[in-house]
Amino acid sequence: MKKLLINPFEKFSVPNLLLLGVAVTSIGSYLGYLFYGRFDGVIDLHFTDTITLAEPLTDNAINIFSLSVLLFLFGRIINKKTRFVDILAAAMVARIPFYFLPFSNIDNFMSRFSNTLIRDLDLKNPASFHIETGNLITLLLFAIISIGMLVWFVILLFHGFKVATNCKTPNHTLLFAIGIIAAEIVSKLLIYLFNY
Repeated sequence: MKKLLINPFEKFSVPNLLLLGVAVTSIGSYLGYLFYGRFDGVIDLHFTDTITLAEPLTDNAINIFSLSVLLFLFGRIINKKTRFVDILAAAMVARIPFYFLPFSNIDNFMSRFSNTLIRDLDLKNPASFHIETGNLITLLLFAIISIGMLVWFVILLFHGFKVATNCKTPNHTLLFAIGIIAAEIVSKLLIYLFNY
């Protein structure tokens, strides 16, 4: 079970992974819509006051496109036989952890919580900022969960990339990391230009 959660790419065929990817992307986008979550970057989720169903769906499409294209280009540097479809499947499946995060905004909980923290922060006198113990625990819990999901995403994506490219050296791992950073930048720009 553990291997399935961190490396399904060796167990399932690419068509099955693509079907899973399409299904979870659809479900995740709908959850984003239900709980006012915008996936406004490859490794980002922000909550908003208003949302349409098309916004999280378009966010996810741009994120998957950016991640797939850039990791494919870097993958071809590693191995000329790298196939785009393998990278696409990895990019779609790896995003599964992010689709759990919108549940933190049930009844606009995280939106209200964030607004309260911002309201209490006096930018003219940041030293006067005080956070209640309960709020601090909530913030830390959300941060831990978010970091955990980000780590899970990177592990899944790396395993998919490794299977697709047969990467083996530290330089290959560095190319993978650069690919994620580049995809984050590109996705942010594309979402800003086409989906805001």
